[in-house]
Amino acid sequence: MIKLVQPGIIGDLKSYWAMHFCAVLETLYEHKGLEYSFQRSIPVDQPKTLASLNAYTEQGFLARMRKNVHNWGLQYFLCHYLMSREGSPVLYAILDEISNNYDFDLRRNMSSYGVFVCGVDSYSGEQFLRTTSAAIFGYDERTILNAYKDIKWVDLCILIARFKGDILDTAILGEVEGNKFDPLLRNSFWRRKASFCSFGIGVQLASSNIGIQNIKTESGIKTVVSLGSEFDVIEDFKISIGIMEAFFSISPAHRLQFVPGQREVVDIVREHWGKSIEDLIMLLRGMVQRLDVASMGTNTLSLNTVPKIVITF
Repeated sequence: MIKLVQPGIIGDLKSYWAMHFCAVLETLYEHKGLEYSFQRSIPVDQPKTLASLNAYTEQGFLARMRKNVHNWGLQYFLCHYLMSREGSPVLYAILDEISNNYDFDLRRNMSSYGVFVCGVDSYSGEQFLRTTSAAIFGYDERTILNAYKDIKWVDLCILIARFKGDILDTAILGEVEGNKFDPLLRNSFWRRKASFCSFGIGVQLASSNIGIQNIKTESGIKTVVSLGSEFDVIEDFKISIGIMEAFFSISPAHRLQFVPGQREVVDIVREHWGKSIEDLIMLLRGMVQRLDVASMGTNTLSLNTVPKIVITF
């Protein structure tokens, strides 16, 4: 049975647009699979800025990668969205469905939570896997650290911290499909994924709703969330990518029509065009308003220089 989830009302518009643009930039900074990125395209001895990324890439590079940024970028966006007031109903729906499936209250004695990109296809995601010792939900003796080889391609982790005296922090692992939803409903999809995953989130074409359902697979019950491609939040993420495409292809000074809250964030991006991308990402992160209980935050930005490795799939 599919249940509809009502998203939270959009509050602070600058915070709302900051999470969108922040996620786009984090994708270009952190994700290894992109053909062009801050880490891969810019020489080691050059500053990592939007201006230098544009200088060391081909004309229209972001438009060429649009489908991949839609897909992989959703992971980075969800980290912010699921910690915001707007996205918290989706987060709590996931936790409650998994709790009902396994007769364990995931919200009991929860002191805080965070949402993290996982996986070796992300610089900060790999760092998270190598430094986190939380227990994987449903597996008493398996932690992020000792299950590393089995979960190294997982996309997302909801990490729950407990009050003192309770069990270890709990890691709830999931898969994200930014361009399609249907594979999440197939047993063949989950057969190829880590059995440790408890949920999946994907974008469903020609829908404006958020739905949640449970499906039985060979590795257990999976809670699956569909985000409609016509849902405002998903459309706005694609709009944010489109604005960055225009800035890279034409000019950051290119004149555009803006909706409320958007101009202030775009002006910050423009002002930092030739400045440190790390500083810009941290500034945008600071603008995003989280729930008080989401105090664990998200991935630490990978500030170190990395080798230019091409990943093949």
